Formats: sequence, C-alpha cells, structure tokens
Amino acid sequence: MKKVLFVMLLSLCMGALALAQDEPTIITQPPAGDMIDLYRTTTGFESVYYYAIADSSSGDWQRMIFGNDGAVYLENPLNTLYTKTWIKGSRADGDTISFQLPQAIYSEDDIFNGGKSYGYLYRIHPVSQDGKDTFRPNEGEDNQVLRYVWRNDSLIMIIPEGEMIGMCKANGAWTSYAEGSYKAVRKANNTIAPSAGAKVWDGLMLYMDMEGKSQLYPVKYAFDGNDVYLGDLSANVKGLWIKGVREGSTVTFPPTSYVGIDTKTACYVYASSAVLGKGVDEMGNEFDKPCFSSDPLVFTYDEEKNSLSTKGMLMIHKSIDDDRSTNIFDSYRYALINLWDKRPAAPMPPKLTAYQPYDPSPYGGPGGLQFSLSYYSADFNYLDPSHLYYNLYIDGQLKTFKAEEYKNLETDMTDVPYSFHDQYEFYKYDENDRTIYFYQEAKEKVGMEALYIDGDIRLGSGITEYYINGENPNSISEPSTTSRTTTLVEYYDLSGRRVSTPDKGVYIRKTTYSDGTQEIQKIIL
Repeated sequence: MKKVLFVMLLSLCMGALALAQDEPTIITQPPAGDMIDLYRTTTGFESVYYYAIADSSSGDWQRMIFGNDGAVYLENPLNTLYTKTWIKGSRADGDTISFQLPQAIYSEDDIFNGGKSYGYLYRIHPVSQDGKDTFRPNEGEDNQVLRYVWRNDSLIMIIPEGEMIGMCKANGAWTSYAEGSYKAVRKANNTIAPSAGAKVWDGLMLYMDMEGKSQLYPVKYAFDGNDVYLGDLSANVKGLWIKGVREGSTVTFPPTSYVGIDTKTACYVYASSAVLGKGVDEMGNEFDKPCFSSDPLVFTYDEEKNSLSTKGMLMIHKSIDDDRSTNIFDSYRYALINLWDKRPAAPMPPKLTAYQPYDPSPYGGPGGLQFSLSYYSADFNYLDPSHLYYNLYIDGQLKTFKAEEYKNLETDMTDVPYSFHDQYEFYKYDENDRTIYFYQEAKEKVGMEALYIDGDIRLGSGITEYYINGENPNSISEPSTTSRTTTLVEYYDLSGRRVSTPDKGVYIRKTTYSDGTQEIQKIIL
C-alpha cells in the first residue's frame, strides 16, 4: 500500500513564470451525482526522493461522478500520487469525456516563500533539458485537453503515443509524477454477508507468519445453512466477508474471493489460496513469499469445538492478477480459528526501548520515543485491538497531540489507538513496535501507559517511565514501571458537573487507582 505523500514536492525550484493561474481552486468535495467505483490499471512514474521511478499498478480504487450539475469528476487522476482531489470535465462527442487542463490537484505550504505552492495536472511530452531527460507541458489550449472514453463500464485514457499526463509546478517544471497508460472498469464494493438469521461468532485466528512465528488475529466467522462466511480478514476491510460452502466437516472457499474496497489506502482487496514461493528483493536476494494457487482454500470444521482449521495458506492481497510482495497485506499459514472469549482487561505495560531528546534549535529535530505494545493482559488473554490505546506522558503530564501541530491529525488526540499510524510522526513498524515524535522538551522523564477503553470501562497498564540522565541527555535509565491498575474513571465538564458519557469536547478526568492514588487531568476528546 504505497499511498504516501512526500513533503516538499513543490517548494523547490519554483520559478516566476506561471503557466497556471494563481491561487487556484482544488476540488476536494465534488457535487452530488451518480458515483461509480473503478478498478484501475496504470503505467507511469512515481517520485522517490525527486527521482522518477517507473511504476505499473493494478487493483487501485478510484471514483468517477456524473454530477447533478452536468459535469463529470474524476478522483486522484495520477495513480502514483494519492492527492484525494478531483478534476472536472464534461461529456463530449459520443462516449468521450473531456477535461480541460491544467487543473490544480495538489497544494502544500511553501516553506521558503510563504503561502501555498500548487501542483497542476498537464498533458506533457518528453524533452531534453540541461542534458537530462524530462517532461514539459504541451503548448496550446487544444493540446491540453485530456480525453477518456467511457464505454461498457470501462474507462480508457486516450493520449498520443509518447505523451503522458503529469503533475507540474507553476513554472511548468515536472515533479516526476506521471501516467502514460490507464484503463479502469466499474467494480462496486462487496455486499456478500450472512443473513440476519445466521450464527455469527467472534473468532481468534492462530496462524504462522512468514517468519515462522505464531501470531493471533481477531476475525469473524458465521454459518448460514451450508454457507460459511469469514469476515474482518484485514485491518482496513472490517465488516466485509467472503463465502464458502460446507459439506460435512469440509468447508471450501474459491481459489480467489473478492473481499471489497479498502477506502483507507484506495485499493481493491482479495483473499486467495496461496502456496509458498520465492520473491527477489532489490539486491537480488531471494525470500519466501506467498504466491497464487489454483487450488481452493479448504478448512476443516470441528463442530464440537466450533473451530475451523486449514493446512493451507490464506493470502490477503491487492489486485487479482499481480502477487508482487508489495501487493500482499497479510498471509495466514496453517490458520486455526477458535471462538474468542472477549473479556476486558488492562494490557501489559509498554516497553520503552529508545529515547531521542527534543532539539528546539533551527536545525534540530523533534523528541522521539521508541516503544513496544502488547495485545495481552497479565493473564495472557488476547485483548480486542479496537479497544486498545496508549497515552504519552512528558515529565508526568499527559500529552495531548494538537491537530495544529501534527500534520496528519484532523482533531486533537490524547488517547492514541494502537492501530493509528501516519508513518510521519506516528510510526508503526509491525504489530508491536512503534515510534512517536513530539515537539516538547522532557526535563526529567517520559512515560507511557497502555489502556483498554470501551465506553465507561477504562483499564490501564500503569505507567512505564524512562528517567533521563542529566549528565548525558542521549542516555536513559532503566524503565521504572508503576504497577497499579485503574479502578474508577470519572469525567467532569469545566463547570464541575459530572458527565456519565462524555462527547467531544474538553473535560476534567479523575482517575482512581488500585493503590488509592488519584490523578486529575484536563483532556480533549
């Protein structure tokens, strides 16, 4: 899932020549209309550290809207740049849809000159400039009309051979993002689901990962007559199901099943039977990876234990015809699905593994904390990940992450979900290991607490603390873990009135612990 925006795409090398209009309108919310989901396949370039890298991709999700205002809108026109913006066009002759370019599709803060810098979608052609191959916008309004043909639920880009569409700066300089071929077909989201009368259970899947380690993952499974359903097979496709058929104790799923649309990273997701094969990394080294299998995925059902097991491998992936390792999201080998006894409990305390001091100087950097989270309680009960959060403490004060300070936050956040990461200021390396950055000096200590939160239930691990060595600000002492649990959490509004179920806003939270101590904090929900 490579839908990542690189910062400072546009701020460098901005010239005075403006081929496009100043302060343009970027469409982030088109008018209502007939919306069509599209499965697209493309070739082009993506920008990696300002170098253009050839890219081909299939299975990406895009939307097109035939608006009630008579216009046609196409989302994310460059597959390699996930802008969450739209271009506006119109119906032309026959099945043709035309977009008059340039159109602004991206903006960012101009860190050198102030204000905003914009990226524009153009039709572009290859040129040689300063001894280097690059692209420049076509000259003339007629040569900036982008055409697609919409026919038989298929959308095809029509562009002269050698040309591409790409994002350029205001001075016409190409940003290394481009697309040379494009085809998309209509494909709606998956609607397969158990009936209202089906027996549905929360399951806990024990499986072996690609490194040979045992892992657990929460899923759902259901029986509806002879139909068997598996759901919640990956983090971004909750609420979506695949269907198999039971004959006696054998449950058979097709070799490939459509799971649905992952709207978070904009792609289509599938579940397939897989076999262990080999991949090759950029250095030419081989590694084990799942590969498509033509055999069905077969489970054995143990009615007495209400469990499903398989000797095969279940692969969750993007694209129905491309099993590159970058398209594989999850691999479950030798999966065993048992009924999950979901019980609330305090998670095990976080483990803090590294600390980076905040440097407020102009050339300094943020503070950082590297840590590991556990999904288990002290009695080794696997906890529901959707109810797990963590808090950061700096010098004993609970940290609230402000949206105005953190690039990818839409609202202020105090309780950070285990699942949250933006790979910018909140890093997730694997299921357990994280790094978080902060813009505040810690004078004495940093701490972290893991929490199970479900409505009024709030169970804490106790705060794991690292004391900073004053003689060497880059070193830390051994962690000191406060072994206490939360016994009562009460919320009050700013007038001092107790609130049973706090909504969004500012509250006073009073936490009572098992050792009798209390903690009062101002929080933002």
